[in-house]
Amino acid sequence: MRELLLKCRAFVLYTGIFSFVINILLLTPIVFLINALDRVLSSRSLETLFMLAIMAVSALMIEAFLENVRTRLLSRFSLTLHRLLGVSTLKKILEIRQKDNQTRYAMEDVDTLQNFITTTGVKALFDLPWLPFYLIILYFFHPFLCLYAIIVVLILLALAYWEHRATRHNQMQVSAYSRGARNFLDLAFSNNEVVNALGMQDRIAKRWWLINEDYLDRKNRVENQIAMIQSITQFVRTNITIFSLSIGAYLVIHENLSPGIMIGANILMGRTIAPISSLISAGKSFIDAKAAYNRLDALLKDSAATNKALTLPTPLGNLSVERVFFFLNRDRNILNGVSFSLNAGECLAVIGSSASGKTTLARLLTGYYKPNDGFVRLDGADVSQWSKNGLGAMIGYLPQDVQLFSGTVAENIARLEPVKEHEHEIIHAAKRVGIHDMILKLPQGYDTDIGEKGNKLSGGQRQRLGLARAIFDDPKFLVLDEPNSNLDGEAELELLRLLNTLKRQGTTIVVVTHKPNLVEAADKILVLHEGNVIKFGPKIDVLSQKTGTLSQIELA
Repeated sequence: MRELLLKCRAFVLYTGIFSFVINILLLTPIVFLINALDRVLSSRSLETLFMLAIMAVSALMIEAFLENVRTRLLSRFSLTLHRLLGVSTLKKILEIRQKDNQTRYAMEDVDTLQNFITTTGVKALFDLPWLPFYLIILYFFHPFLCLYAIIVVLILLALAYWEHRATRHNQMQVSAYSRGARNFLDLAFSNNEVVNALGMQDRIAKRWWLINEDYLDRKNRVENQIAMIQSITQFVRTNITIFSLSIGAYLVIHENLSPGIMIGANILMGRTIAPISSLISAGKSFIDAKAAYNRLDALLKDSAATNKALTLPTPLGNLSVERVFFFLNRDRNILNGVSFSLNAGECLAVIGSSASGKTTLARLLTGYYKPNDGFVRLDGADVSQWSKNGLGAMIGYLPQDVQLFSGTVAENIARLEPVKEHEHEIIHAAKRVGIHDMILKLPQGYDTDIGEKGNKLSGGQRQRLGLARAIFDDPKFLVLDEPNSNLDGEAELELLRLLNTLKRQGTTIVVVTHKPNLVEAADKILVLHEGNVIKFGPKIDVLSQKTGTLSQIELA
């Protein structure tokens, strides 16, 4: 976070310079009033009044222009920070394997910081350093006016501190409860089919209200506290004018203070307390921005090390898995010391009972997960040593739950790369999977929009499109997790032919499967049960030992 903010320091510097000039020019009405009341009225000179008015209006026009420039600077600052922070945050979110609320709402935190920069509270921060300057001017008017201003400033600072202490914890709780309510709504919407089919609408609504009621209660408590403090602040600000004018009148009567200075001092008093009043009004936004900053700082603190991962040359496809242990929590190991190796161009079928760790192993092989112990090496290099983009461009992966993006067929096959630059590779991948003719029959062919998550396609079409994406640009290492779960007999034959073709080209393939058909293309078989390797070896040797766990697995 510090590095990103330092890139925006020029905006802070220039905003500070403009704030200096603006605060000087804001003294114009005070200077005008003092001269108009003390000189023009006594001399009855209209020429002097005319010249003073022209100079005052000109100065205030310059101030208005500079205020506009300052606002634009802060707006540009917020957009620049959003671009820098948004890109870094999104990359970090995509790298994190175990999502939680901190990562889920990280982009909202980026928006919170962007919106905060353009609030009046930030402008008040730039005006606050000039408070001593105004106090010095008041001292030259009369020391008693300066003393009164200091007392008022201390009272307002105490109110600001009280607001921060009284609302900070509850405001953070409000944010947490709000996110909890939204999490539940997102879950309900994503399971809408089940909710309607099982008639769970009333129970969902009641459960949501229990969560939302806590949020509303906390929110109401915070708003009441803020309203009370701001009412006190408003009362103080309203009475400042009365006391200021009263003190000025007393000094005019007993200390021969001029009426112009009396009124000018009252205006200057308002300028002195304005930044503090703005800070109190923006107290909630400061708390939200500070919490968002802390969350993003915690999220991005190790990004620099991640971004320094080395991009290695294109792999040959020699795979080595060395005593890999993996667990999401310490109560249960998902993989227990898994070891095996593949030479370039070999195909491995991973089979086993449900919850045996097959999908987890597939994710470890692609670098999505990192082992708690042990190594996954591709051409002798630990997968974690590769930069994510460097490795991802050289391997193919088809997850069990095929995940597509909104966009066209061509864009999804090309992994969102520019279509015009990869037309040949896109069509080549589609033909190899056997979906070229199917794509041509779509309304707009390769330019057909597949909808959100590919919802305009059938399950089989989505799976074959995901397979074409996996083999795009001829990767040397391919991991397929249940690639035929939605395929019919003809499509499975196409898949078998594809696997044999890829093997002949030297592609190393790992296939996770429950169906016996794909085992025919395998050179080796790995059998998993409850995270343990039951058997590993050439296909003929493993299939000849149908005992124990193997007997429970359907193989041809």
